[in-house]
Amino acid sequence: MDRVELQGLLKRLCKVMWEANVSNPITYVTQISYLLFLKMMEEWEAEAEAAAPVTNSKRRSFFEDKFEALRWSRLTSDPNNERMLKTLRDLLPELAEHPNLSPAARQIFQGASIVIPNGAALRRAVDVISPVSFIAQDADVKGDLFEILVSDLGSQKRAAQFRTPRHLIRVITAMVDPKIAETVWDPACGTGGFLIAAYEHILTANSTPEFICEDLRPDGTTWKRGIGDKLTRAQWDFLQSGSLHGFDSDADIIRLAAMNAVLHQFDASPIARRDSICGSEDRWDETQFDVILTNPPFSGDVARDSVKRSLRVETGSKYLLFLALCLRSLRQGGRCGIILPNGALFGNTDAHKELKRRLLEEFDLQAVVALPPGMFEPYTSIPTAFFVFAKTGKPTEAAWFYRVEGDGSSLRKARKFGPQYRNDLPDLLAKWPERKEELERAWLVPADVIKQKGYNLTLSGLGLVEPETVEHEPPEQILEVIAKKQERIVSLIGELRTLLKGNSQ
Repeated sequence: MDRVELQGLLKRLCKVMWEANVSNPITYVTQISYLLFLKMMEEWEAEAEAAAPVTNSKRRSFFEDKFEALRWSRLTSDPNNERMLKTLRDLLPELAEHPNLSPAARQIFQGASIVIPNGAALRRAVDVISPVSFIAQDADVKGDLFEILVSDLGSQKRAAQFRTPRHLIRVITAMVDPKIAETVWDPACGTGGFLIAAYEHILTANSTPEFICEDLRPDGTTWKRGIGDKLTRAQWDFLQSGSLHGFDSDADIIRLAAMNAVLHQFDASPIARRDSICGSEDRWDETQFDVILTNPPFSGDVARDSVKRSLRVETGSKYLLFLALCLRSLRQGGRCGIILPNGALFGNTDAHKELKRRLLEEFDLQAVVALPPGMFEPYTSIPTAFFVFAKTGKPTEAAWFYRVEGDGSSLRKARKFGPQYRNDLPDLLAKWPERKEELERAWLVPADVIKQKGYNLTLSGLGLVEPETVEHEPPEQILEVIAKKQERIVSLIGELRTLLKGNSQ
């Protein structure tokens, strides 16, 4: 099954949900995820049973006792559609406590509920899924299936909080360069994009060249991917269960991250629902990580009295709190890559200045990369940048600034990728190791200069580029346009009143 066939499968499933009036994107993606996972569970069990004589391994079944009723072949063979639906509704939430499932797999079913309205709709969905053998697909294909499914979440505004462009994630991950034996954390992990990228980056870095392939991604870009054949058994175990950590406060979203962890084979890792910046302190607030990769929420404030005191900053701004969280949680020798709105660059509140002061004096602010407008289309038009910094024990001497003007796409709501579009990301990665400079593109700025500029990190604020000017029409012309539009509105209201009179007679 190739990606075109995968897209066809998912479109058919989405159509079933829409026709059943399950139209909220997060809701129908979640419902489809439950069904896909149940189908895969039976296939995984069959594969393990077949391998048992060779591996001499003993494992307990997913489908012991009452859970036998959830075995895909048994569940879907029930001729009574409503009874099949009732079985699913009754037993699915109990998988959250199933002792034989991995931590991430149990997370999928925390608070699970089936909202498919009737047995007939469920029957149509299982009929689409049943002919497909997921075990015949490799982990990359299954992972792509879920990425395609999750991408459909972009049709609602809420998606802006978690849907980070995958090609941007891979660039930031390459610059931060997580390594085997390091702990990796995303405190606002969304559907797990950064965790997947870190996992694949580590695998590729530990693969012999003959086992590294150029992979064409769904966004039209290519990326190298390896199988990690150089890893020892102990390193594999750590990568799959002790390296990657992902938290998110949204129950629906962390469920999707857990599904991604299962499909990419790091489901023994801590993937959990947790508010990283608010609420009572717990053991994770005392934990530091080697690598932090994150794209926190851009907008919104929280009540200051709910903010964790260990963040050491007086603000209710979410993105500033997440920046403070990264500063607090980075281990000595660790590196962080964080995407932030441009407000972090030019903001001059006490909280903005204090965090930027700490970045320069207590950390090594290595890179500030300005991203082009439209980078996060169609989810949000907010201008963005990302920081890369390290905890070296020494203050910043100079920060490297780079301006990205194109990412290989149209940078429009109808996002299209292709060679006809400007792409500065390969040049960014090429210049990064030596922090090369280039006129109008890349600069190395001493920390003292940044301090003299009041911690303004924008390119224009540092005098690296000319400030953008916006030319407006003369006031008389603007007023004339407004007057014409107002006249048109009054005219349309008059036409509507005439139509209403005619209908009432």
